[in-house]
Amino acid sequence: MRLTVGAALASVCLFFFLSVVQDLIANEAVVLADLRLLSLVQMYRTPGLSKVMLFLTYLGNWQVVTAGASLLSLYLALTRRWLWILALLVSIGGGEILVQLGEVGFGRPRPDLANALIPAQGPSFPSGDAFVAICFYGLVGWFAIDQVKTWKAKAAIAAMTIATVLAIGFSRIYLGVHWPSDVIASFGLGAAWLTATITFFCVARASAAGAIARLRGAWSRAAGIALVIVWAGFVGVFNHMHPFVDKSSPTNAPIDLPKENFPAAMLALAPRFSEDITGRPMEPINVILIGSETDLENAFAQAGWEPTDRLTFSSSWRLVVAELHNQPSPRAPGLPTFWQGQPNKRGFQHVDPGGSPRERHHLHLWETDFRVSGGSVWLGTVHFDKEAKTKSGRGLLIHQVDPDIDKERDALRAVLLQSKCAGKMDEAVVTEPMAGKNAIGNPFFTDGNAIVAFLDCREG
Repeated sequence: MRLTVGAALASVCLFFFLSVVQDLIANEAVVLADLRLLSLVQMYRTPGLSKVMLFLTYLGNWQVVTAGASLLSLYLALTRRWLWILALLVSIGGGEILVQLGEVGFGRPRPDLANALIPAQGPSFPSGDAFVAICFYGLVGWFAIDQVKTWKAKAAIAAMTIATVLAIGFSRIYLGVHWPSDVIASFGLGAAWLTATITFFCVARASAAGAIARLRGAWSRAAGIALVIVWAGFVGVFNHMHPFVDKSSPTNAPIDLPKENFPAAMLALAPRFSEDITGRPMEPINVILIGSETDLENAFAQAGWEPTDRLTFSSSWRLVVAELHNQPSPRAPGLPTFWQGQPNKRGFQHVDPGGSPRERHHLHLWETDFRVSGGSVWLGTVHFDKEAKTKSGRGLLIHQVDPDIDKERDALRAVLLQSKCAGKMDEAVVTEPMAGKNAIGNPFFTDGNAIVAFLDCREG
């Protein structure tokens, strides 16, 4: 029974890993979403959270894992659990060999390390830290589960082990040193290897149960606690000696465009459509604004629109609560859409007094590297979220976007003209007249044009 169940679980995990490999080779959905997921996670960066993520990623560092494995081996030797020592060596040592073979075989480059918060070297696929985290902490969790008697204690240990492994994997994405698919694949392969290792040694231990001598007593528990304290001290010292150094994301050199007919020159170099998580085109760009960030804020404030909050865990939670309970939520962020692989970091909205984010005029906005007469160029898509309802069979609360996105574009032009910041207002052809669907399947239609507004609030 142990062998059958273990082999089945290992096969499922291995199939999961091979599915990611297939997507990597064929450049399919999981891999296409990598850049956008990585950019989205990085929107949630804060100095405090970055320090936490750095500590978590150090838990998967080879020095920390080696120290922990050495101390655990010492404890197992003192208590004469020789088979467990062998299991630990096979799990970590064999796992490291698999990682090295994968990195050499696939040779996948890492993400742009200019945006990474820590240095990294070598190929990216699979994630060695995430893999070794499963091999080490997963095996430690199994050892602990084997020692406790109650199901509550076993479940608590299992939950803590899974949370630790997932947190280490997520930290690699957050810090910008691995693609999400690297970590996902490592979880699959690592779980397969760990399951196979545990299964083999469970069967071996059952076959040699009478030959395994164990020393029990208060001294062994005290030795275990002492070794855990030593390892925790090592982790603390290692973390203190490798502090997080905050750095801002580098900016690209600006691209100056001539003021006359600049949209055509810009659109020859830049994507004309917003994108979903996998990079498929959605709504075409229908708003082009020129001005500083201050000009934007002042112009929209005079027009009665509010800036949406930057995406954080707290602002995301406030949005969910406001949506579910249909409550007012000024400055509520929207679900990000993408342009050139980047989520929109700015947005503006207009909600009727007392209204909730379920119904609002909503603008997604991206700052570009283009400059016109010294002013920054911002590209956006604007639409009206007219209602939210539960989609049959999915149980998800989603927005139904008004398909006439041109009407919302023209309404935005009218309110911007009311502000004292509005200068020259023009129109640019972005695409031919077209119809399409957004990321959640809402249809839209458009004549393909975008408003072009120069904003300057210095005189106003």
